[in-house]
Amino acid sequence: MKKWLASSVLLSMTLTSPAIAEQINPPVSKQEMEETITTAQALEESSEESPDPTLQLPVFLLEQITVTGTRTPRRVSDSPANITVIDQQQLNRNVVQDIEDMVRYIPGVSVGNNLRYGFQDFNIRGLEGNRVLIQVDGIRQPERFVFGPFNLGRDYFEIETLKTVEIVRGPASSLYGSEALGGVVTYTTLAPSDLLAISGEDTYFGLTSQANSKNTGYTNTLAMAGRQERLEAMLMYTRRDFSETEIFSRNGEINNPQSGLGHNFLAKAVYRLDENSSLKLTGEYFNRVTDTTTLPFNLASGILNFDETIDTERTRISLEYEYENPDHRLFQVATARAYYQPATTSETSLDENRILRDETPVGRDTFNELVSDLVGGDLQIESNFRTGSLKHRLVLGMELNNTRNERPRDRIQTNLNTGESTREIPPDTFPTKDFPDSDTARFGIFLQDEIETEQGQLTLIPGIRYDTYDLSPKVDEAFSASGAEAVSLFADSISPKLGVVWKFSPELTAVAQYSRGFRAPQYNEVNSGFTNLTSPFFRYRTLSNPDLKPETSDSFELGLRGVFPRASFSVTGFYNTYDDFIEAFVEVGAEPSPPDSGPPGGPPPPPVILFQSQNISSARIYGVEATGSYFFNPDLRGWSIDASLAWSVGDNLTDDQPLFSINPLEAIFSLNYDDPNEKWGARLIATLVGDPRDPEREPTQLDPDQPPAIPFVPSGYTVVDLLGYYNINESYSLNFGIFNLFDTEYFRYSDVRFLNQGPEVARFAQPGTNAAINLVSRF
Repeated sequence: MKKWLASSVLLSMTLTSPAIAEQINPPVSKQEMEETITTAQALEESSEESPDPTLQLPVFLLEQITVTGTRTPRRVSDSPANITVIDQQQLNRNVVQDIEDMVRYIPGVSVGNNLRYGFQDFNIRGLEGNRVLIQVDGIRQPERFVFGPFNLGRDYFEIETLKTVEIVRGPASSLYGSEALGGVVTYTTLAPSDLLAISGEDTYFGLTSQANSKNTGYTNTLAMAGRQERLEAMLMYTRRDFSETEIFSRNGEINNPQSGLGHNFLAKAVYRLDENSSLKLTGEYFNRVTDTTTLPFNLASGILNFDETIDTERTRISLEYEYENPDHRLFQVATARAYYQPATTSETSLDENRILRDETPVGRDTFNELVSDLVGGDLQIESNFRTGSLKHRLVLGMELNNTRNERPRDRIQTNLNTGESTREIPPDTFPTKDFPDSDTARFGIFLQDEIETEQGQLTLIPGIRYDTYDLSPKVDEAFSASGAEAVSLFADSISPKLGVVWKFSPELTAVAQYSRGFRAPQYNEVNSGFTNLTSPFFRYRTLSNPDLKPETSDSFELGLRGVFPRASFSVTGFYNTYDDFIEAFVEVGAEPSPPDSGPPGGPPPPPVILFQSQNISSARIYGVEATGSYFFNPDLRGWSIDASLAWSVGDNLTDDQPLFSINPLEAIFSLNYDDPNEKWGARLIATLVGDPRDPEREPTQLDPDQPPAIPFVPSGYTVVDLLGYYNINESYSLNFGIFNLFDTEYFRYSDVRFLNQGPEVARFAQPGTNAAINLVSRF
């Protein structure tokens, strides 16, 4: 028991002790860490009878430590940006199975889901896709790819490996460059020291098993760690089995059957060169395979069957050097890292359909692939010094990386009557590429200074970053066959910010921030070569655009935060403007069809409509975010309540219409009970979502023989969940959740805002009453 308690108290103090959390200059030294260990051991002896194997000192969420907001450790309450930190205990207590579950109780943040391709990406304050940067251990993750029916998301990682998740709302390009236009999601994976701190020994063994009824999923994670003199190492393996999501339906089974299998390996070795420096080698392999069989009533007209396998794979190898010496004259902390991260998503499908003009049955064997290979490195140096009565924490860093993107497509069509096969399938001749292979080189250098007054009442945090973006296409026969041209593009940007933290008292803090964000054009927005010159009704061609400019944003935030003995609160107001939004494939004109491209003796062929990505939109988003907690008992045990809210309004200033991507008003209320002995606890959580401020979209006439398609706009809803935990003994803890207690039928706006009214909508309903459970074992 002592070992469990000491290690958990140590971790909690490292994150929350005022002696550490408030001493921003200089950072926590090894001597202070040893003092913390001594204090934890003292607490251990005074709490010997506690049954909780994962005891942590009770803290408010505002007292958690964030690194992403300033690239240095700061309490959330002392950070100019509005940041949410989710730790491993929260992930376990919330029985999180996927990234959608992860943000379930974070208003203003959502995850879109595509029934064919899975989870897409994060929506933060109305911005999503590649306007939000996602990184794992400081390494950016593959971009989202959208083109026609293809919607390949950014779910390339295993949640079971995570130590913390940090979500930064608003632009952060002054520290992270392109893609941090709308925010940053940072995943930090577990390290050997994290696992060994739990056991308090030189070895650790853990097993976590999960099950849920939402998609009949089963997950098992094995973790091992050890220490031998200067060397620490760990290995984690996760296997995840799942099937299609059991949606709310009054009409029987309407979701396509799926079977999925995921594997993830994470290995780390840390070698301490001396008392001030270490080397860390990390290897990770992620793979998820999903097989889908489309039910007959979900097939498009003319298709008799469709089976598809989507295989997602990501590998990471990184080597990191860390240096920490509080007595060094010039700099006290330095990190250098080199990494290589290849990622691939392949789509293999088999379908049978009939060629409309003569009803000939054909079979099609299709293979598509998306390649995103990243190689790069980064360096960060931290220096702490004084100028008069002012304390400075200066951070200087630079990043250099290159991404190789490829998107080959191949298809073989077989006449099922004759057995003849061909790769000439109008409008394409396979193999083909709609985008040229592309290398994107990124370089960024940044500088930030945290300037604090002697008494710590006022902190100014100015920062600036300069980025370059160099796109170089590599044209081959598969792309050039379309007749399209590929262009290079160079862009650069300067991103400043200024943050202010003013402490009215030890309990009350006001914050303000201005920040500028940017996003460079993506390779498939600059270059495109898709052409259809065979349709008798509608012909089109996409054009490259060498004149695309980066998207930019200006963000203003003002907030007030309080942390009191029994309560905490945070209120943030923001006003963001965006310019030069890139809209993909806007109609820019037309050109005549080739004169001999129509049927012999038939009418002249229609004109070819030209499409091109362009900077056309300006937008404005403003809103309010608030959280609060209150404990009824002064020892922060027993009954407590939590509340949080996010409200935002977005407008497309170019079209004078509401923005399509703004989530509706969302409020979450939670009634909690934690046993004073930390043996068990429960939470009753109500999520209230309002009606969306959906643009007034006109019905569209997709088929002259059918009624016009009317956009589907979901109604608001209220959902109630029950969560609980039970610490069986010092080695085992159980967490469970019953979600949608009252079996409510509801739709998430982020999932359905692209749909039209009709039977297809029912497939996007959220699950009815469902349950999840996990058992955590640690030795």
